[in-house]
Formats: sequence, structure tokens, C-alpha cells
Amino acid sequence: MRVKITLPLYFLVFMSLPTFTVAESLGIHCWLQAPVNQILCFEVTDINGKYYSLIGEDIGEKAHYPVNGSGLFDENNQIYRLEFTQNHGNINVYENAITLNPTTLDGNWTDDSSNEGEFQYLGTGPLDSDQIKTLTKRRAKRKK
Repeated sequence: MRVKITLPLYFLVFMSLPTFTVAESLGIHCWLQAPVNQILCFEVTDINGKYYSLIGEDIGEKAHYPVNGSGLFDENNQIYRLEFTQNHGNINVYENAITLNPTTLDGNWTDDSSNEGEFQYLGTGPLDSDQIKTLTKRRAKRKK
């Protein structure tokens, strides 16, 4: 008798669990964070068509740092919203917020230290070393 009751109970619990979709990589995408001239390249993973995972690196003139964050498509405003944390070797940590045009993938960024600027889409990565040297050469100082 116990087996007959337990099996339907497990089936009901299993059927009530949320369905999970398989995340899909959309490739590596890179942006220039002007005017500080940091390059950010993320592997963008589509979680469910609305939410995205961002894992990559922050490339400066002389150093590379890991960076991660998330994104979503804001249906009300028809823009992408990204957020990520930059940690420059445990010296300075910046929380960034970005809005992107869904057609051009260009946008604007701001951080929690009131720095701001253009977030220029560079295309898919990885970028070659000559392009990185050219883009990261001149840097504006960031507020701390």
C-alpha cells in the first residue's frame, strides 16, 4: 500500500518543478568603455531569451582582470540593461550600469563613483593584440 501512495506523490512533486532551459552561448562580445579606454569582452550566455550571463575580462593597457555580471532586455524601454563589477586587482572596485541600443549594441555607462561615458560596441572577440594596444593607449583618469 505504501508504494502505491509514494509513487504518485513523487510524480506530482516532479511535475510541479519548474522547467529549466539549456543556456546558449551567444559568443564573445567586446566593448570600449570610453573615456577610460578599458576594453570589456564578455562571453554572453542567453539564459532564457530575456536574461543573460556575462563572464569575461577587463582589458587595460597593462593588465587584464576578470569581470562578470548580468543583463536583461527591458521590454518597457526596448533597451538592454547590463550590470557588472570591475575589480582592478583589489585596489578599486566599480559597480557599473549600462544601457544598450538593441540595434547597434552601443550605449552609455555609469559607475558607483559617478564616472560615465560611452560604451562602444567593438564586435565579436577575441580582439587581436594590435587593436587592444591602440584602443587602450590613452586613458582618462577615473574618479575613486
